[in-house]
Amino acid sequence: MARRRTLTDEIYDELRRQIVDVELLPGTVLPEKSICEQFGVSRTPLREAILLLVQSGLVVVAPQFATFVAPLDPAAVREAHFLRNNLEPAALRLLCSGPFIDLSSLRAVVLEQRLLLAREEFSAFLPLDDQFHRLIFELAGLSGVWSIIHTKKAHLDRVRHLQAPQKGKIPLLIEQHEAILDALERRDAEAAEAMLRTHISGAIAYMSQLEELRPELFRIPDGRGRVSIRNSPK
Repeated sequence: MARRRTLTDEIYDELRRQIVDVELLPGTVLPEKSICEQFGVSRTPLREAILLLVQSGLVVVAPQFATFVAPLDPAAVREAHFLRNNLEPAALRLLCSGPFIDLSSLRAVVLEQRLLLAREEFSAFLPLDDQFHRLIFELAGLSGVWSIIHTKKAHLDRVRHLQAPQKGKIPLLIEQHEAILDALERRDAEAAEAMLRTHISGAIAYMSQLEELRPELFRIPDGRGRVSIRNSPK
């Protein structure tokens, strides 16, 4: 049975979303009192959520100073890409070699993405992108593997969010999803893997541009109020 969601889960998900969507920039202090008031909770579930954010690499706790949003970590982005680049092709191979799989759930996600594109509701696109890839693992009987990837890919998601507004990026992602689906229907594992690797490589390539475009994302105030540069992608 699925675990019941808790207040900690809700706080974690919302703070993770705000950090990934760059609503909270690196160095932004997370004041316990105001966040507890915002969610209407005690300090206990907030502190549990903060611990999960620390484990995801999205938050830094400086003792006797503050809890603040971590800088974008290129090493964490590369690690998450490594996981996806090695584990998701394996899931596709299972789908192509095993019994017939009903792909209607994946088709429904792509259709919803097309509708969002037509309405220019771009903010909801990346959650649907995650849903598409989560379903691949679920159909392959590997839901737990996706949970591991999701936990490790917070920094990768920050890059994906920043890349999404680029002209033509979302239509391209949808076309790639459709190509993966077409290959799965043909049970062509080689074509599905090749398209998947192309599909997930964009964020890694884009990360190399971010230091020049958004250098503040790689910087964080130190305990004395100065700015230090950490984890430079170069």
